[in-house]
Amino acid sequence: HYDVAIIGGGPAGSTAASLLSKEGIRTAVVEKKTFPREVLCGEFLSQEVVSAIKELGVYDEFLALHPNPVSHFRLHPENGTSISHSLGFEAYALKRSTLDLFLLQTAERIGATVVQPAEVLSINRRGDLSDVLCKTSEGEMAMEAHHVIAAYGKQNILDKRLKRNFTQHRSGYTGIKYHLPASLLSNPPGREIQLFTAEGIYCGVNMVSDTEATLCFLFDGNKHNFDPNTAFSFLLERNGTFQSIFKGNPQVLLRTAQLYGTGNIYFGQRNVIENGVLMIGDAAAVIAPLAGDGIGMAMESGRLAAHIIIKSIHEHWNRAATEQLYRMKWSRLFKKRLSLSLRLQHAALHPIGGTLGMRLLQLFPWLTGTLIRQTRKI
Repeated sequence: HYDVAIIGGGPAGSTAASLLSKEGIRTAVVEKKTFPREVLCGEFLSQEVVSAIKELGVYDEFLALHPNPVSHFRLHPENGTSISHSLGFEAYALKRSTLDLFLLQTAERIGATVVQPAEVLSINRRGDLSDVLCKTSEGEMAMEAHHVIAAYGKQNILDKRLKRNFTQHRSGYTGIKYHLPASLLSNPPGREIQLFTAEGIYCGVNMVSDTEATLCFLFDGNKHNFDPNTAFSFLLERNGTFQSIFKGNPQVLLRTAQLYGTGNIYFGQRNVIENGVLMIGDAAAVIAPLAGDGIGMAMESGRLAAHIIIKSIHEHWNRAATEQLYRMKWSRLFKKRLSLSLRLQHAALHPIGGTLGMRLLQLFPWLTGTLIRQTRKI
């Protein structure tokens, strides 16, 4: 028996578990994969991530992981002059395998029970309790909890079992990530996060350590019948600046690189509560990666859910009051950011909208800083 069961041990789930456990609330985290493991992610850690890590009291330990400081954003459009702007806040880049392991171990050290690897098969409401059935290497395991939080990422078999509204939707969007040794880049981005665009595709490049870089790109399959290699070749062909960052033939370099990908990424509206389960991180909403705020939103929503459940337990709120407050505060925190980032993504992927947008940013450089601020909590 637990006060809270959390499905997923990534940044959202681990953040919530740490904060709940610090308050002495009995918390279990059920994680499907064995850590460390990689997932699709641009691996940019914004000020929201730094703020959450400080609240957890592990900022010095985080810095000991040697994350790469990021101070500037540089945009390389298909046509026209590149645009650079200071972020104006403390930010880093770090491999997700390293970050996720660090955060989950922090939660376990603080007092959360971690069940790993284990997959949640079903969640059934029973009055004020929920029965959570898990499949582990040793067989099935059942737990009951007063509150259930879903932090399982962009898509999961539980979405269909919970009959979520988007499970039959085909978005056409596919995300791809590579890690490359910095020695294969002619001009590593250093303390910049660089974005390269072409019609129907964009790619972010940043250093995640002194010796390794992340390439993470999104393409719209509704505009191009791409597989990952074709999409990459198209961007190389259309954006000369992107091609120039590599030493040698980039297509040859990527043949030996590990590919991480996710198809059918749904950026539309999702319910943030399903059958009494509080959704956090990408389970609640996927922000357009153009904004670079995915991990930040994950940890923010984990903090939000934890703080509301803590008050709910201490002040003996009923389930309806807890859910109502979570919906309201989640919407205030994220709805405008999600809407703006999606509009920016549509413009960046559209040939006419992207060209006009780039020209505006080149004519009015201050717009870049405004958009950076509007797509996050500042």
